[in-house]
Amino acid sequence: MQPIFRHPVTAATAVCLLLLGGCMQRISGVYKDSQNIISLDFQSDGKVYTRMMGVPVVSDYQESGNKIIFKGADGDTFVDIVDANTLSIDHPLAEYTGKIELKKQN
Repeated sequence: MQPIFRHPVTAATAVCLLLLGGCMQRISGVYKDSQNIISLDFQSDGKVYTRMMGVPVVSDYQESGNKIIFKGADGDTFVDIVDANTLSIDHPLAEYTGKIELKKQN
């Protein structure tokens, strides 16, 4: 009986690389809310340039699953990744409206 894969290690490595490649996709580009109160500019070097109500802050960010975590003016900020074009942020500005939705700018 012939083995299904002639090189099982190579096949396993290829599958792992495909799975990891999808998990390591980084957010990049500028995201803004509809009223231009919040702007997040994610750089490929792991920096995010944040502007909230006119106050600029530069910090490092990390992606973890469907969340982005970075240091902001008020401490750690957690951003949900809805999809490649939409982020959602839970911020004091959204006290009455819930989360603020940010759309990727072209």
